[in-house]
Amino acid sequence: MSFPTTQWTRLGAASLHGDTHSRGLLDGLCRDYQEPVRAFLRMRGYAEHEVDDFTQEFFAQFLASRAWKRADRAQGRFRTFVLGILMHVIGHETAKAHTGKRGGGEIAASLEELAENGFEPPGESPATLAFDREWALSLMNAALDTVEKSFVDQGQAAQWQVLCDFLPGGSAPPTYEDAAARLGMSLPAVTTAVHRLRQSFRDVLRRAVARTVEAPHEVEAELAHLRDVLSAKDS
Repeated sequence: MSFPTTQWTRLGAASLHGDTHSRGLLDGLCRDYQEPVRAFLRMRGYAEHEVDDFTQEFFAQFLASRAWKRADRAQGRFRTFVLGILMHVIGHETAKAHTGKRGGGEIAASLEELAENGFEPPGESPATLAFDREWALSLMNAALDTVEKSFVDQGQAAQWQVLCDFLPGGSAPPTYEDAAARLGMSLPAVTTAVHRLRQSFRDVLRRAVARTVEAPHEVEAELAHLRDVLSAKDS
């Protein structure tokens, strides 16, 4: 597998190129983390309309600010940096609300403060584990969508509807015999199809995870972390 452009290399490229090029690279990074940010805000008690508004403004201001230049790969995973910024902004807003001085522009003000002074990345805590879980779910769902699209593009949507339950996150899978009967396939053919489906899903997920780390040797550790945070919630 060729190693893809990672989030760190994209961020580094954004630091080196002009504004238009940087904006495109940063837009992609922001899209990667929108769903985990939304989920984290919901866990912090934000109403749904507040989640939408906050997420949109957070990323808009993040792109416009200098805060993203504070990212340091030596301090850990890129998503930890994103979470640190988010927690900084939430803390800033909460403090202003408690003093009765909360008003417009708080996200922009807190990001400028961060750009000037920096912040300590968050250590392991229930908050970081919850954010990691949402990151993992986001990667899993994106991988499932990619594999589903490949089935639909090949005119195999009906086969996907039966076989998708053999993948993680699906409903209780049917027996191979039941799947064969529903699809009008032989048992060996269904067994082969499930094996290929699972391999395809693993390949897509691996490529997605590879984009979140700095080097190829880190992929296995990230996949293991993904499994751990998902199984911890389910246990």
